[in-house]
This record gives sequence, C-alpha cells and structure tokens, in this order.
Amino acid sequence: MNFDRTSFRHHIESLRGEWERALNEHGFDAALVPAGTNSYYFADDQSPPFRPNPHFARWVPEPLTENAVLLVRPAMTPKLFFYQPEDFWYVPPTVPDWANDAFDVAVYQEAEHQIKDIVEATRSLANVAYVGPDTELASNLALTTKDVTPLVDQLDYGRSFKTAFEITNMKGATEIGVRGHLAAHRAFLSGASEFDIHMAYLDASKQTESDLPYPNIIALNEHAGTLHYQHYDRLTPKNVHSFLIDAGGKFNGYHSDITRSYSAVPGDDFDSLIQALDEKQQGLINGIGLGLSYLDLHERMHHDIAELLVAFGFVTCSAEAAFDQRLTDAFFPHGLGHLLGLQTHDVGGRLTAGQANNSKPSDRFPTLRLTRQIEANQIFTVEPGIYFIPMLIDSVKNPADIDRDRVQAFVPFGGIRIEDNVLATENGHENLTRPAFEKALAQ
Repeated sequence: MNFDRTSFRHHIESLRGEWERALNEHGFDAALVPAGTNSYYFADDQSPPFRPNPHFARWVPEPLTENAVLLVRPAMTPKLFFYQPEDFWYVPPTVPDWANDAFDVAVYQEAEHQIKDIVEATRSLANVAYVGPDTELASNLALTTKDVTPLVDQLDYGRSFKTAFEITNMKGATEIGVRGHLAAHRAFLSGASEFDIHMAYLDASKQTESDLPYPNIIALNEHAGTLHYQHYDRLTPKNVHSFLIDAGGKFNGYHSDITRSYSAVPGDDFDSLIQALDEKQQGLINGIGLGLSYLDLHERMHHDIAELLVAFGFVTCSAEAAFDQRLTDAFFPHGLGHLLGLQTHDVGGRLTAGQANNSKPSDRFPTLRLTRQIEANQIFTVEPGIYFIPMLIDSVKNPADIDRDRVQAFVPFGGIRIEDNVLATENGHENLTRPAFEKALAQ
C-alpha cells in the first residue's frame, strides 16, 4: 500500500479543525508538539527503539522523527521544525516528501539553531500548550505553566475517531499482521519452536522486532495461560497441545492487534472449545451497533463464556450462577478489548465527552480499558478468552461449583484468545480482520 497524499491532506485539515477548537476552548494560543527524544538505558550507551509522541505522530506519520517539533496555531499552517543532523554513526532522519504538502518545514543540522527558531516563533504567544514528553525542551523554552491536562484529555478523546487516512493505514497494518499470522500457523503445523514461529512471523510480515507494534506473544501449551507471555523457547515441547499467537503489524505508525488460538489435534475437545468461543465472538461482533456500551458488550461476553463453561463441563452450576458467583472472572480475567490506533492500547477508552477526567471503571471489571459508548469511526478490539490458570482457579471463592478434574485436564493447553479489530460505522460495524484473512488465503 502506498502513502495516499490526497487522503493525508484531508486528514490534516480535520486535525487542524479539531486542534483549533480544543486550543480555543482551553485558552491556548498554540501548541508545541515534540516528537520526543530517546533516552539511554541506565549506565549504558544503548537505547530502546525510538517511538514518537503519538500526538506528534498523528500529524507526522513517520517513525524516524527524533527531536522534531511541530507548532500548531489556529488559522495558520503548522510549522515543522525538523532536526536532521549530519552523522556518520547513524542514518539521520529525513523529511518525508509529503511533509511539504501539509507543513511549513524548516530543517536544522544544529539543535541550538532549531531551539532558537522555536523560541522566536513562540515569543509573542502568551499561552502555549506543550503536548509531549520532553520536559527539558519545555524548560528551555520557558513556556506557560498553565495546566494542559484538560486539553490533552480532549485530544485523547478525539483520537478515538479515525479519519479515512487513519482507517486506510490500519487496514494496511492488518494485512501485514495477517501475512505474519498465516506464516506462523504454517510453522506451528510443521513442528517449529516458539522462537522459530516468531522468526517465521517476522519474515512473512517483513518487520523487524523494532517495527512491531508490540512484542509478539508466541505461546505453545501452558504458556498460553500467561496473558503477556514474553519468552520464545528455542526447543519444541515433546508433546505439543496448543498454540496461541497474539501479534500485529504497523503501517505508517498505525497498529493492528490480532490473536488466534489453535489445537495441535483438530477435532479434539480443545479444538471444539476454540470453535465454540469463535462462534460466540463472531455473534457478539455481529450485534455491534452505534450507541451500545462497550461495558455491556464485555458483560454479555461473560454470560456467553458462562454458557461455554457449563456446556464443556468446567462448572457444575448454571450459567447464570457461574456469572453471578464470578466464576467466569477466573476463566476470563482480562477486558474484552480496547481502542486501537497509533498505540496498541490507544488512549481515551474511559474518557467522557466534555469531561477532563476518566469515567469511573467498573467495580467488577476494573481492568477493562474501554467503557465508552460505541460511536462511528472508532476502531477497537474484541478479544474474549478462556484460560486454565491454576492461580486464578485456586482463588475462586466458591470452588465447589468447579469440576477440578475437568479443568486440570485443560491446564496443559494454557488457554484460548481470539481477537479481531472492528471499525464502528454509521451502519453498524466492519470487521477489519476476517476479510484480510480471507483475502490472503485466496491469493
């Protein structure tokens, strides 16, 4: 997929209107938005891969922008102060060819010249909002000390509504992730180790580890019961039962987030449970429409999982009792999903329109990242799971209603998670993930 310059111009026009309204509402003359600067590991000369401030990246969707700064002023073309030093140790950042379509661009080889021009550009402005992480730069500029939190909350709330440019990029990120997923599944079927599956994913998706939106979760057997499993065993287990992969792609800075689960023995009980959860997930997605509360969707999925726990003999009580006694919480301990965009766990999931503070999380589901109503142009994940995690099962307050022997038989499989990325539309929704798999499999 190519960079769509026409769509990008419309995207910038939308951002200019959104930021102008927010700046005027909160009493700011302008906003300075730094891309950010990497920091070294403690007592080391190495640093993690650079990731730009997402507020900057929404304007400038280019990963190599370290030390660049954007000045946003109402009714004026945004000014991009781009830092491009001469360097023979590393390849310096380069101004993208599309930047001049949207910004007044100035390029600097010396940081002091860049700072001098930023100071000059902001000298006559009384209240400048500093929207970014680089506090040293902010102190050098002696900007206003006015609280920017309400402004940033409003901008974070607005980031949940994707422009056509952003949606296109997220579809591109989905295609990248799907290519990796299909290769990883083939590697699993061939008997590969977690490490080799991970490498197959990188090769097929054409991503390095620093390109990934988040570290791949490649889990065989009981490792699937660790929600953010972070290791890659180099050897394949003697007996392989299951495979869970949670991995995404990134395109022009935008993320996809996809999870699939597989049994090593098609048609066994674990495979049947995967298919049953997949049907529940698709049924929930098919019912998504505007105005629904995501918290209500999460609770609906808990009821669906309660039905599966009864159907597969993991609990001996009714589905209603399994939900009321919070037995489902031990098998499905995380949230149903989250907003998705320039960050995998995109911000603003608990913000309320017109309010500076997060809405109160659910008393029963405090880790749910998304509690807002569903509105058009939001993109979010739907990722139910059923896990067999001994420490959670052992913590249940009503253990008599759990068939321990049945649960123990599934502990070696770890668990199941199925995750799609969904775009809310004026007419309901669009699943971004399933068509990408169908298209890739048909090629």
